[in-house]
Amino acid sequence: MKFDLLKKFRKEKRDFTRVAQRFGCQIDASLVMVDRMLGYEGRVVNFSAGGAMFRPKLAYLMDRRDIPVVLTVGGAEMFGRLMRTTPGGFGIKFDEPLEEEQLLALLSNDRTRKESDEIEFFVD
Repeated sequence: MKFDLLKKFRKEKRDFTRVAQRFGCQIDASLVMVDRMLGYEGRVVNFSAGGAMFRPKLAYLMDRRDIPVVLTVGGAEMFGRLMRTTPGGFGIKFDEPLEEEQLLALLSNDRTRKESDEIEFFVD
């Protein structure tokens, strides 16, 4: 009888399904890490109703997780938490999901997006 000790300690992969579609963008923004009141200037590179990816102007990203943050885009403030750090930036999950109108207003700050671009919300 073979006993696989490593199998006992491996985590099962969870099935992940995205509730809201991501929209790529290039929108100037700022991020404040509330725990240290440390601010970053940078750019939001994608938005969804549930969160955003923020890329600071810094070349080096500190690995931060589960930190309360405030993301400011065009005068609108969104509260959330850092969920992960990647070479592409900080992944943020908003405390409250954005309404469709709020997301449209934020995406209107993207100078690279054309008015003719189709935006479809809430993927089934």
